[in-house]
Amino acid sequence: MKTIINKILLVVTFGVLLIACKKEGEMVTLGSTAVPGVLTTSVSSVVLSKPNLTVEAVKASFTPADFGFSAAATNTLQIAKAGTSFAGAKEIILEAGVTSKSLTHLDLNDILLAMNLVPEVAASVDFRVKSTISSSVAAVYTNVKTVSVTPFALKGTLYMPGAYQGWDPTTADSLVSATGDGVYKGVILFTASAQEFKLLKKKSWGAPEYGSGSSAGTIAVAGGNLVGPTAFTTDGVTYATESFLVTADLNTNKIVYELQSWGLIGSATSGGWGSDVNMKCNNSNGKWSLTTTLAAGEVKFRKNHNWGVNLGGSGGVLSDGGANIAVAAAGSYTFVLDPVAKTYTMVKN
Repeated sequence: MKTIINKILLVVTFGVLLIACKKEGEMVTLGSTAVPGVLTTSVSSVVLSKPNLTVEAVKASFTPADFGFSAAATNTLQIAKAGTSFAGAKEIILEAGVTSKSLTHLDLNDILLAMNLVPEVAASVDFRVKSTISSSVAAVYTNVKTVSVTPFALKGTLYMPGAYQGWDPTTADSLVSATGDGVYKGVILFTASAQEFKLLKKKSWGAPEYGSGSSAGTIAVAGGNLVGPTAFTTDGVTYATESFLVTADLNTNKIVYELQSWGLIGSATSGGWGSDVNMKCNNSNGKWSLTTTLAAGEVKFRKNHNWGVNLGGSGGVLSDGGANIAVAAAGSYTFVLDPVAKTYTMVKN
């Protein structure tokens, strides 16, 4: 009897082991029949813009992947340059149960600039969704949707070739929109005998080229040459060159000029204490520079040919209305002025 009972227990135990092995085998192979989801996008192309920062640019929606059983999947929206097989893709992990993701103009623009896409130039970008349930089960991917997108620069630039510099876009001075709001500013050293220019969004000729509008002080695409300021006489002194702050507003298509000059004046300069030798502004750092021939004597820096704002000092440090700067010996000198920090350098060449 004992032998029969032992045999029965052995059969039952063996049966239980068989059932357990079958269940474990089923767990290992669960991901093999997974069906990928299907992705759609709300648009096939979009031009991003600063006025629409909070507006939806694109919405990516998808049906969830089917892994053949009920399990919580982690879904990740991937965005990459088209044709890169999603190498270095930007990823957005979606919350559980979420099957769509809306990106505003600002959201998408930040992603595109981080991908080093060129502002103002349309580019193809691929979207897809990756779904995973476990590190031991291969991820599945939706179909790829390609969208044409045009990012915008957070900091905008307009290049300004003109008669003042030989009409060469590659060496032209520039106007800058610090926040990308369409208002561009820069200090330009104009020549009294050569005031015409145009505005470009790149350092080469080609559309869009901004020229003169239908009335004075206005801008238009493909217009004729713009004509700069004509007032080069201040306090009875006429200057061959003059610096003006140029403000070009592409929102209102208007352009204005405001005298913005720093010059060197003094007994050591060719004009003495009666006229300034104009300096040139570097718009990238706000500093002014000049190389000129001086006699032994004294100099100061003066704004807008007016003694209301003048800087003097010594040892590279300036103050409002400070002392004259001594020039010990005649020769060629190069000056660099920072009117904000109130510092200067003076080098004899």
